Amino acid sequence: MSSDAERRRDEMQALASIFERVDVSESTASVTLGDGPTCRVSLSMPDDYPSTAPLEVTSIESEALSREARAELLARCRAHASSAVGEESAFGTLTMIEDGFRDAAEERKRRDDEGRKRRDEAAEMHHAMIRIDHMNDSVGYLKTMARFCDAEGLGCRVFHTPPTDVDGRKRVEGVFVALSGSNEGIKSFCARLRTEFVDVDRRGVKCKERKSTVLAHRKNSTVKAGERAVESFEGFETMPPYETEEELERGLASLNLLHVGDGSQRFV
Repeated sequence: MSSDAERRRDEMQALASIFERVDVSESTASVTLGDGPTCRVSLSMPDDYPSTAPLEVTSIESEALSREARAELLARCRAHASSAVGEESAFGTLTMIEDGFRDAAEERKRRDDEGRKRRDEAAEMHHAMIRIDHMNDSVGYLKTMARFCDAEGLGCRVFHTPPTDVDGRKRVEGVFVALSGSNEGIKSFCARLRTEFVDVDRRGVKCKERKSTVLAHRKNSTVKAGERAVESFEGFETMPPYETEEELERGLASLNLLHVGDGSQRFV
């Protein structure tokens, strides 16, 4: 019957012939696994291995593994080695590590890709078109919107009908607010319209916006077939009042924001 020393020597020779990237000595082996991201595994064979002592997995090293994944994989392969006392277990343990490493690396890459996608989406400029039924006090309302845009880092273009004098205030209707900036900034602007005082009612009492509709809110690159990407714009501008739908459409077309809705919903 072969001695432990002979069995260890034969196993080391087998590892050297099976794995391409391996360094072996009389009692230790260092094996590099993986083709893309790699994993380096260090093994140690005690003097009474494999007859009565388990194979020792001393370390698993890989930049592709999180600390938690590396610890979990190390615990699993050590448990496997302990259950195989009496048998040569290096190849089986390395195979388990290779499979576990591949799965963990793929899961981490998936999470990293998702995180990168979310960051890219957050960084990409967005635009929005908001329809507001009317502004009873357009002067005050526009000043408030300019303050919102400045706080959120948004560009803004406002279209509306010619003002009419009502109780000493300039009332405008058919208001279209074009926004350009970050996705989060636009979301915050819309929320502030609904939650902060922006206008006054017919009695002159301060009120929040209750009659606004978001016609579009999307990335600049998200456009209908045949349309060019929407360009970003900066600063706050109130455009000359429009008197006809054709004048409004020319203004929206100048920003490449004419088709911000579908059919009858476009200006609703």
